[in-house]
Amino acid sequence: MLCLARALLWSLLWSLLPAEDGLEFPEEEGVLVLTEKNFEVAIKSHPYILVQFFAPWCGHCKQFAPEYAGAARQLKQTNQPIRLAKVDATAELKLAEEYGVRGYPTIRLFIDGRDQEYTGGRTEQSIVTWVLKKAGPPAVEVETLEAAKAFEQENRLAVLCFCDAGARGAFERAARQVEDVMFAYSTAPDVLSKYEASAPSLKMFFPHDEQSATFLGDLSSAEEIESFVKAHRHPMVTHFSGETAADLFSDGRPILFLFRDKDGKGDAAEEALRGAAKQLQRRLLVALAGSSEPMDQRLMDYVSVEVEELPTARLVTEPQGAMAKYRLEGEVTEASLLSFVQEFEAGRLKKYLQSEPVPTSQTGPVYTLVGSTFESIVKDPQKDVLVEFYAPWCGHCKKLEPVYTSVAKKLESVPSIVIAKIDATANDVEGVDIEGFPTIKFWRADHKEEPLDYDGDRDVDSFVAWLDDKAAKPFGHSEL
Repeated sequence: MLCLARALLWSLLWSLLPAEDGLEFPEEEGVLVLTEKNFEVAIKSHPYILVQFFAPWCGHCKQFAPEYAGAARQLKQTNQPIRLAKVDATAELKLAEEYGVRGYPTIRLFIDGRDQEYTGGRTEQSIVTWVLKKAGPPAVEVETLEAAKAFEQENRLAVLCFCDAGARGAFERAARQVEDVMFAYSTAPDVLSKYEASAPSLKMFFPHDEQSATFLGDLSSAEEIESFVKAHRHPMVTHFSGETAADLFSDGRPILFLFRDKDGKGDAAEEALRGAAKQLQRRLLVALAGSSEPMDQRLMDYVSVEVEELPTARLVTEPQGAMAKYRLEGEVTEASLLSFVQEFEAGRLKKYLQSEPVPTSQTGPVYTLVGSTFESIVKDPQKDVLVEFYAPWCGHCKKLEPVYTSVAKKLESVPSIVIAKIDATANDVEGVDIEGFPTIKFWRADHKEEPLDYDGDRDVDSFVAWLDDKAAKPFGHSEL
């Protein structure tokens, strides 16, 4: 606990100094409210301070606010020098620019004035756990029975190792890797007796399903301990929502999603999913989604599900990278779900690639692609092809549309180049990683295997100049 002791001492020394220019730190629900005037003093005054840069109109920020405030109140009740703060990035533009705020909320942790990215979850307890682990050692010692009970009660996700220093190496390495779970160790006889444990061994406590689990793997393997802990972080079946989405997508395991309405068919499908989940024993994540909430609808777009299909299942890998999707064919039953997963694990499933119907005609200067026509048009070795991957609901895409159309119109007389677009929510293209909308990529006629990302300004002249520079077949844009 040396770093906390040092932090407490530093905080005490700062408290003895007069406030600079009489500055104070106003609070809202336990969260410090910072501006350009008091930001630097706040960072210097608090050895550990988590700062959220938010926008008042941001839906994610509004959803996150009660969790953040709850974490602030919880941390204030401890004797540790850790505070939570917030900055309205739309009002404090200089601070937002200095700390590279590009989206909302952006969260940074300042330790002794130096900042790092927040990589924890978006729930009250995950915020508290992440910050406590950054401020203290990877695992704490539990010396008494009362301390053990308190550790279990105070931490939603808790891991307790019954081991001495000689057996803690892998345990502490795993503790450093899992940021939203608290780790502790004990060799106290009454603690071992309470948990009916023998040394060395390890148990995890959680609020769902079995409530606890005993590690049966190799205690000298940090990787096995980490996998065990991550496998039990989530319930056997997790309800997909704004709060759970980030945790699900960052877990690393494949995700089996069931989409259902709350009707007779949906209830039967959910029962089948829960039965299958017990048999799958956390080999992959299992999640339940609906179709009525905005987050559900975005997920349906993302993994190619139509309302008419419900109830239906998708199995997804690498949702934050080169995502692959697999579609369950037929009725949703416990047997069909288990067979679906088994076929996936055996490598016998084909990826599901969604495609809209082929357009009966092309109207306008921008060529409309669909999944089934992408390969033949974009990979044509006689053509340089620029493609915009868009989403119909994307505001940035709508803003770009008149510019992109003007680019296509200006280049209509150039036979060697195609300006195209594809609705990436309704069409899949294998091997193309889309991380946001709009994504714009360029396939040169002479090098179709590695497309270029468009990195120019988003005005007509910049597009045309960039294309003339990159195209395999230059067309002399000054003559257009």
